[in-house]
Amino acid sequence: MTEADSNHKEKKAKLEGDKVRMIEANSNHEEKKANLEGDKVRITGEEQHTTRKVEETATVIQGISASEHGKGDVEKMNEFLNVNAKSEIAYSDFKIFEKDLIKVGRFSVPSGLVPIARKIGERYGDIASPSSQSDCAANPSFILLCAAIQEMVDSKLDQINDTKILLWRDAINSALNLRFEVGFAIDQLKRIARAYFDLKAIQGKKDLPSESEADYFRGKPLSTGLFD
Repeated sequence: MTEADSNHKEKKAKLEGDKVRMIEANSNHEEKKANLEGDKVRITGEEQHTTRKVEETATVIQGISASEHGKGDVEKMNEFLNVNAKSEIAYSDFKIFEKDLIKVGRFSVPSGLVPIARKIGERYGDIASPSSQSDCAANPSFILLCAAIQEMVDSKLDQINDTKILLWRDAINSALNLRFEVGFAIDQLKRIARAYFDLKAIQGKKDLPSESEADYFRGKPLSTGLFD
């Protein structure tokens, strides 16, 4: 082999190496670009999810707050709490989730939700019995329901806002859409909402009946009556 042939082969090998490195660099660039686009889509989706919630809440609450407290408000409130509305909810909406799940009946829940899951079972039985979903598929909805009720336990009337009521509604919807028997939760949420709007009316110095739902929850957790 002549020196010229050797140099030619060396240059050819170098060019091939450069070509491989360029292909790898382009591949890495495309992968990073795809990851960035994916992150952008996820962030945009989360922002849109939050925006829809805020806009939906603001539209209905504005109509209720602007009117005189009475039957019209109750009708608007029922529309606001329409249990057939499309649910927009995620685990990230709640702050009590742990990675380790504990079996309670047919479902597994975070340790912080075990007492609530047990209370639901003891008081209302197997609320998922009408559902055609497998336990695995229905488990997330049961967790969201427990999370909403746990927040009711931990909250008082003057600590919640419009968006919180909507969040609880969506958590209940998640279970209702799977045919869970959640009438008890729906009734409780409607009572909470009535009390909330009563409180807003009181603060706005509007006339109310001598006994309002706000009086029922005064100084008590919003779960009052659920497990009595």
